[in-house]
Amino acid sequence: MLRRSLRGLSPIEARIDLQMLQDSWRTSPSGLIGQFIGLLLLGWMIHDWPVRRWHWMLPAIGLLSVWTVAVMMARHFRRFGIPASGYERWRTSLLWWHGAQSFFWGLMAIALLGVANAGWKLTFVAAIIVYGYTIMLVVVHDWAVAFLGSAPLLVMAAGRLLVDHEPSSNYLAVVMTVSLITCMSVSMGISRRLREGALLRHENADLVLQLRDEINKVTQAKARAETADRQKSEFFASASHDLRQPLHVMMLLTSALKPHVNEQEGAPLLSKIHTALGSLSTMFEKMFDVARIDAQRIDYRAQALPLAALWSRLDNEFSVLCENKGLRWRVDPTEDWVQTDAHVLERILRNLLNNAVRYTEQGEVRLRARARGPWVICQVWDTGLGVQRQHRHRIFEDYFQAYNQGRRSSEGLGLGLAVVRRLSMLGPTPVTLLSKPGRGSCFAVRLPRLVPAGAEGLVPRHAEPASHRGLPGGKSAPAEKPRDKASDKASDKAGEKAAGVVVLIDDEPEVLESTALILQQQGWRVAAASTPDGALDAVIHMQEKGLMPEGDMPVALISDHRLGLSVNGLEAIKQLRYEFGDELPAFLLTGEATPGLAAETQAAHVHLLHKPIQAERLLRLLQEATVEIQHGLRHDGGL
Repeated sequence: MLRRSLRGLSPIEARIDLQMLQDSWRTSPSGLIGQFIGLLLLGWMIHDWPVRRWHWMLPAIGLLSVWTVAVMMARHFRRFGIPASGYERWRTSLLWWHGAQSFFWGLMAIALLGVANAGWKLTFVAAIIVYGYTIMLVVVHDWAVAFLGSAPLLVMAAGRLLVDHEPSSNYLAVVMTVSLITCMSVSMGISRRLREGALLRHENADLVLQLRDEINKVTQAKARAETADRQKSEFFASASHDLRQPLHVMMLLTSALKPHVNEQEGAPLLSKIHTALGSLSTMFEKMFDVARIDAQRIDYRAQALPLAALWSRLDNEFSVLCENKGLRWRVDPTEDWVQTDAHVLERILRNLLNNAVRYTEQGEVRLRARARGPWVICQVWDTGLGVQRQHRHRIFEDYFQAYNQGRRSSEGLGLGLAVVRRLSMLGPTPVTLLSKPGRGSCFAVRLPRLVPAGAEGLVPRHAEPASHRGLPGGKSAPAEKPRDKASDKASDKAGEKAAGVVVLIDDEPEVLESTALILQQQGWRVAAASTPDGALDAVIHMQEKGLMPEGDMPVALISDHRLGLSVNGLEAIKQLRYEFGDELPAFLLTGEATPGLAAETQAAHVHLLHKPIQAERLLRLLQEATVEIQHGLRHDGGL
């Protein structure tokens, strides 16, 4: 209680003692006004008492001197505070102040109690008790100050009363002593509890600060990790274009090599190279999908979607894949409409169907949609290996493959279902699984169902796929729509050498040359350039050279999306269509997934193709587009 130094204390205890000292210097000077008023009243009352003047004047002067010094120190404290290094000096000064103040009041009590009658003695004893209680209440947080502020006065006043050897004086001395001792005991307990409470409060504050510091560290570490992960995903997503370019060139060049390779010796080797590049392209596609989704470069834009058109595209693709593997392909017709992002749903179903074909050795793969109240459940069934119960919660994890423990590259990277999981989280398209090991699996995608007004007229009739002819249940395949001779003739010549001028734009020389080579091998004449203006000049040059009949127009346009210019591929297509006609079939090649690009190309009636693309697919799409436009022109001419 009487400690005058911070040495040997813990940091928290030192901080508490320093704070209590500051509180004492902040609150104690406020009591000087009342003491000064009491001294003036006391001087006025006793000016005619039979007591020598210097007996009470000297203590009064001493009190005024002590108060003057205390006021000056209090002003200094309010201006500069008390540093930890000045604790000892300020603590000693505080104790001397209250001790000296109590001593001078004691001298005053000795002088007055010697000449006072019984009534005045009782009054003085009451005043001393009130003074002692007041001091202890004001500085209850610092018991040492309260003790020194009242103990000298108590001892000196009680001693003076006992000197009288009168029963009343002795009684007053005992009462005063017991009262002040009781007050000191109570104030000591209060002071101890206040100190313990302050210690606990500071410890809690330190714990809160430590916890806050740890939380800040964890938050910063998490932010750094998320930033690093986002930067990694951003880098991977951005680098996808640059990584696709050489792969795209290699796939085109391997296709261009076919006519120049010996069929007996080189053809099998070239076929293996082509297959390996196809596997590499698939792996890259899955990895880039994961990176783009994690980098939030894929937007989910829900719109009304008829499933019939999507079913038709998937039927055309996977019927061939199943036929090549010896599987039955079954797709149930549907006329349901759903509210979803068409590209996200197609990628989910395409990944699920690829998995079904890959892990089914015999039997069938089936695609169907079932309306269930406000939902449409798109299901992919297979009769493959199935999924073991212990693996069902892991198959959507990155790189997990239950049946590829040896990590054979031919079985992929295990990212197909990881991509499905990420895509399903972009919108309200949860994916569920039912499976029986050895009998097959069923993956289901739930979508909000739409029922347009006048659904019978609005929902397009979906022609049943060829694979459904003769389905059980007595259903017969609808009659095929009759085709004209021009269409049949164009289809028959799909594999023959094509003819016509194709405008090709790409700012990468290797891609430009390899794509032009593939097209020229198939009989196309190519006007190639790295800019739209350069492509227009190339067409004019071909007309001047006689390589293009006068008045004839290009039959198709192929452009890369990232041209490294102030214009992109879509703008280049728009510029050249202005020159060659708005109906010119156009293909946009891109190696990245720019948000909203699919919707823009669809609105502009442009075919969007992602690099790397196999040469056979590019040639087939080009042939189909030109045959379609030529058929449309002949049909209009006939009308």
